[in-house]
Amino acid sequence: MNAMIHQVSESDARAMVRLLGEVAVLRANHTKTKRFLMEGLCDLISADSWAWTLGVRIQPGDPQTYAGFLHGGFDEQRFTNLITAIEHPAMAEVVAPFFQKLENGKPITMIREEIDPRGLAYADGVRECWEIADIGPLILSSHPLDTQSLSSLGVYRRHGAESFGPREKQIAHIVLTEVPWLHAAGWPEDRGVKAPSLFPKQRIALNLLLEGLDRKTIAAGMGISENTVAGYAKDVYRHFGVNSQPQLMRKFLTGNSTA
Repeated sequence: MNAMIHQVSESDARAMVRLLGEVAVLRANHTKTKRFLMEGLCDLISADSWAWTLGVRIQPGDPQTYAGFLHGGFDEQRFTNLITAIEHPAMAEVVAPFFQKLENGKPITMIREEIDPRGLAYADGVRECWEIADIGPLILSSHPLDTQSLSSLGVYRRHGAESFGPREKQIAHIVLTEVPWLHAAGWPEDRGVKAPSLFPKQRIALNLLLEGLDRKTIAAGMGISENTVAGYAKDVYRHFGVNSQPQLMRKFLTGNSTA
């Protein structure tokens, strides 16, 4: 941390200390604490929105699969568009440099230009997904939980906004690594290890079901029929050994309520 903090101002450092002190007071409730932390971080670095997710991969080298648990700054449609963009098949290659740096088991934080120096996310097909989600600049920070699972946080600005710079990146990294207990709790018991074996559309449905959305809303967001959503939901419930949306939400989200 000492090597990094010289890149931020004294006022930045004082603001971070205040934020982390306030976060510590809220420690008994992980959902409230994580929301408070991310809203404070977004204020510090002028971010528009954020998502705190569980990242899972089956084997080293496999692409990450995400299950979103908490987010802010998104309405239902925009969050659906975010998940759709993340699940685009080309994104595995886009984020490969990021996950290669995670192999040492230490938390890392990178801005979009560092993650995707070749601009692969701006190729035809992928670019449209991010534009529809109204997401441009981003900061991605990941914290290994074990050999398969990650606590991953995305912080975003809208499409066409000014890029994040070194100051914003360093502030995000310091804030998100100085409260390690936030990454250690609040996850499902199996840390989502079964999620990667779902198909991409099923994983999108999983995330929207975990949002508590009904079939009609999910169908509108994904641009599919309610019957198709019902089929995806049935597949997801069977996959995780539950019989309903409330059971699915309890299986994944109960740990996010309290320490």
